[in-house]
Amino acid sequence: MDIYIKTIHMTKEFLIGKINSGLSLNQISKETGKGLTTVRYWAKKHNVEFPNKPFKQMGKKVYGETRFCPRCKKDCDTSEFYSRRGKENSSVYCKQCTNMQTIERQRKLKKEMVDYKGGKCERCGYDKYIGALEFHHLNPEEKDFTLSHLKIYSFNQVIIDELDKCMLLCSNCHREIHGEQLSYQYPRQDSNLWPTA
Repeated sequence: MDIYIKTIHMTKEFLIGKINSGLSLNQISKETGKGLTTVRYWAKKHNVEFPNKPFKQMGKKVYGETRFCPRCKKDCDTSEFYSRRGKENSSVYCKQCTNMQTIERQRKLKKEMVDYKGGKCERCGYDKYIGALEFHHLNPEEKDFTLSHLKIYSFNQVIIDELDKCMLLCSNCHREIHGEQLSYQYPRQDSNLWPTA
């Protein structure tokens, strides 16, 4: 047992020597063959501070005047990048490309949701423009969230469960229902969906 303790023990002098030679915790771990947790344990036990700070404490990374956006293939001013994870101007894409990517994802998700519900207004059959189609909850008390306010971009079971509580309506039919001018149980009389006798 005594031999085992000696083989994993790291002295304060040993750690300070490695730090002064410019090694990080990871590099000391690899060089000694000891786990990163073991190196951290001994550093903490000996009150040895490393010059490298944890990710959350790193603060602003200096990128210079411009950065390359891999999406639009342009050099953009660093102020044209959003902050991510507490680091200024650290997003991968410039603001314009990030916004376009978000819009593309939202449109793709909306198309998948509309296709799932049949692709047209369930009352009048309107299907010309997907942006004019909306989801109407049949029972507002069963509504878990508003589909148009989603911050996720993948079509999954959570979305399907919510869609099953809804009707797909064009914006006109949706307004009429909320204005209590129509009952949503029957199609409009002038539509081709009205049952004939």
